[in-house]
Amino acid sequence: MLDAMRTASTPVISSIGTAVREAQWGRTARFVGLAIASIMPAVFWCIVAELIAYWAGISLSPIAVGALFLTIATFLFAICAPLILRNASPDDRAAKRTALARNGRPASN
Repeated sequence: MLDAMRTASTPVISSIGTAVREAQWGRTARFVGLAIASIMPAVFWCIVAELIAYWAGISLSPIAVGALFLTIATFLFAICAPLILRNASPDDRAAKRTALARNGRPASN
């Protein structure tokens, strides 16, 4: 019963203004997300490789660490780019999802 009341009284999270801002910033946000999704794991794994080499008593050259970084970042970019940028059209789906019908409720698509 309490769940039904909470569901009935929960307001729509995104307004039309928010959807418009999401549509305007969508492409830039996707590129920033792609950069973060590619670079941050590459940095993490380079640090892990350096720590493992340090504990093993081996010294990795900066060229080896740089090559590892570029390999990981390029691989993740190739995998993540089609997933993150697939909906980069100007007509963002968020604007369509939050469009209101005549009765003030979210429109059904």
